[in-house]
Amino acid sequence: MGRRSLFAVLAAVSAALAACGRQVTPNPPDLNAGGANPGFMTVKFDVAGPFDFSNYQYWIVFNTSGNRLSPLTNPTQNNFAAFSNAIMVGAVNGATAAQPYQWIKGANPAASPAAHPFQVSPNQLQYVVNSNGSGTEFTLTFARSIFVSHAAATPTPGASAAPYAKTWLFNAFVTQANSQGQMLFVDSMGAGGGTDTTWVSPPLPICTNFDNPYYKNADLNPPSDPAAQIASVEIANNGATRTCPP
Repeated sequence: MGRRSLFAVLAAVSAALAACGRQVTPNPPDLNAGGANPGFMTVKFDVAGPFDFSNYQYWIVFNTSGNRLSPLTNPTQNNFAAFSNAIMVGAVNGATAAQPYQWIKGANPAASPAAHPFQVSPNQLQYVVNSNGSGTEFTLTFARSIFVSHAAATPTPGASAAPYAKTWLFNAFVTQANSQGQMLFVDSMGAGGGTDTTWVSPPLPICTNFDNPYYKNADLNPPSDPAAQIASVEIANNGATRTCPP
């Protein structure tokens, strides 16, 4: 598979994108925690060149389980144990949208968790497509509780989502679809890009306030297209909720 590893997602992504996470104007932010409101997290995703949403999808993936595993480009190696929740930004009908996902394990313990796209309201997930004016950064602002709410509403008998720890881990990915509807990793935060298995996520203590930039590790063989090259991810969090997590 060269530099790219298979990453299975639902074939219905385009339809789900059309219904969820459209670009809106963010609510007036709290000045603490990088502007995130209580219970919210903000992610700024930067690449080396202007985004190419027609050819790539851009992911921020979280491990909320507390098992201390960083999400990597070989998720099948540990049965998606580091993949709990994600937000993907991609193209639909000539525009872009942000789509939340959750990996949920079915009743069969031998089967891998499946990635479930789900819908949220604009108050729960806000997406700004060009937040730096250069076409190389988008911003996501979302309530951390969207992932818990979806898990609680999952109707599949015997299904279970990952538990929620007070410290999350993350990775950012650029992916590309193939003719079978599968997704191929093109880049990640690690030095190995689309095949990296060395990235160790910094901890995200979600019950506290923070605003930190995280830069991609130097890559000796980055993707040739700047639109597919991750530059950095900035994550701001406001941990002020009545109960935490989420």
